Amino acid sequence: VRCWDCRSRRPDPIQVLDEAKDGISSVKLSGHEILTGSVDGRVRRYDLRAGQLCSDYIGSPITSVCFSKDGQCVLAASLDSTLRLLDKDTGELLGEYTGHRSTTYRLDCVLNEQDTHVGCASEDGHVYFWDLLEGSLALSLPVGQGVVQSLAFHPRLPCLLVATQGQVTLWREDTFQPEGDPD
Repeated sequence: VRCWDCRSRRPDPIQVLDEAKDGISSVKLSGHEILTGSVDGRVRRYDLRAGQLCSDYIGSPITSVCFSKDGQCVLAASLDSTLRLLDKDTGELLGEYTGHRSTTYRLDCVLNEQDTHVGCASEDGHVYFWDLLEGSLALSLPVGQGVVQSLAFHPRLPCLLVATQGQVTLWREDTFQPEGDPD
């Protein structure tokens, strides 16, 4: 991971975070933290204020990471078809979510805008949602025939953006109908 000072316009990074032993597959930022997921099976959180690195070993290559909206948890997706919710500070495993397929591609994971559900893209053409606390599968949303590559929740509204097979679709959480669909 390389960090640049955009104001200086210098081509050289001001910091290089080189702890990963394999490729970085996902990077997320908060106000003072950098969260990374790596093919080496580790989730790393760099606290820039404290100058500390916290590393949690998952074992399977990490494809996507994200912070919970309350900043207390980290969600990590890996190539063993499992999502893991970790306590950000201790690394304690708070929940595991399975049922989707993720064995080959880099697929996104998300938390909805209220931190009540976790979601993940899948290689089977669906997006899966689980109840964050119970861990039960809440919904399997059929999106297309191929791999769902990417998804993102709107930061405040109950809307989901999904990308699959060269197509991007906007879904509303309350109806799960694509925007513009008359049905």
